[in-house]
Amino acid sequence: MLSVFRERNYSLFFTGQGLSLIGSWIQSTTFNWLLYQLTDSALQLGYLTALMNLPALLLLPLAGSLVDRFDRRRLLLVLQSLFMVQALILGVITHFELLTLPLVVVMGCIQSLLTAFDGPARQAIVPRLVHDKATLPAAISVNSMLFNSARAIGPPIAGWLMAQLGPAPCFLLNALSYLFMLAALVLIRLSEPVSSMGPRPSRGALRNLGFILATPTLRYPIFSYLSVAVATMSVYVLLPVWAHEVMGAGAQGLGWLMGGIGAGALVGALVVGLQRRPERLWPLFRQAAVLLGLSLILLSLSTHAWVVGGVTLMLGMAYIAQGVAANTLLQLGIDDEHRAGVMAFYLLAAFGSIPIGNLLGGWLAQWLGLHQAALVSGVAVLGITALFWPTSNRVIASLEREAEPAGAVV
Repeated sequence: MLSVFRERNYSLFFTGQGLSLIGSWIQSTTFNWLLYQLTDSALQLGYLTALMNLPALLLLPLAGSLVDRFDRRRLLLVLQSLFMVQALILGVITHFELLTLPLVVVMGCIQSLLTAFDGPARQAIVPRLVHDKATLPAAISVNSMLFNSARAIGPPIAGWLMAQLGPAPCFLLNALSYLFMLAALVLIRLSEPVSSMGPRPSRGALRNLGFILATPTLRYPIFSYLSVAVATMSVYVLLPVWAHEVMGAGAQGLGWLMGGIGAGALVGALVVGLQRRPERLWPLFRQAAVLLGLSLILLSLSTHAWVVGGVTLMLGMAYIAQGVAANTLLQLGIDDEHRAGVMAFYLLAAFGSIPIGNLLGGWLAQWLGLHQAALVSGVAVLGITALFWPTSNRVIASLEREAEPAGAVV
């Protein structure tokens, strides 16, 4: 897995993105805590978080088609600059105590809009950073591990900074972190030309969807991951409420909860990263879903801070293991021409689960209570996994037959 760092472009991208992602998670944790403070309601938290993620949900299919038409490095340079400006604005208006609930929603929508284009561009550029395609599975897995390492590091830093200095420095630190990503993108040299020709964006999005629907090894992981992610996000959005009502630890508690999820996610990404063959990744994909459902049920029974913290480790490990497995399977199953378009629909499943899950989580917490909401989500995950189990059996059997040595008796 470490052989991927012999690639100069990948090493630069890894370093710049890693430092930038830590800043992004610092901002995300701070943003979520401020939103909960301004609403003081699980239901409103769910509704507003769903609203702010709506631009990404609506734009991702079109964004994936557009990304395939442009130079991805240059596009990322523009997007990272805009992210930095947005973080600076957040830091300034928070420092001068001008941040209001409408402003939070507007800034969240801007973040979502930029993410709709940034996500497919990041996913699509990774395979072009490695010359030896044999290292591509390792590059994808290491990239996922990097994301989740940042998830483990950033939130506790955010919790500490908010407790010591307030929220404004968190946003300013994130703005500073984008300089590292911009520097990496400037230093990267991609030798392969990127064609600017392609289908019109609207037709491209429809053709990408048709391509996915016609390919079982693409269709199944995307729709299965979407279903499970919706149930998971219905609990994830309520983490500020868990930190406040169950742990009684405020912003610092939220930081530790999100950091616990990140630490578990790092383990999950590592486990998946050690498996490079699709016929072995598929069983991990559905086993992670089972562990996820059981973790949510265990969370529903948790009433002590240390138990909640421990369960978040399991949640992070299971949820990210499934997501990384889906990502790797999709990246291995498509060519560069379709990459950004197909990965946009994978990201649509990831981001689309957020507003739907947030609405569901806010409603469940309001009417059933915090613990019952986690129980319903856990049962839903197990039910969805059982529903897709026969399909996954057929896919695994097909891949195992293809993996048999030539001349073997079938």
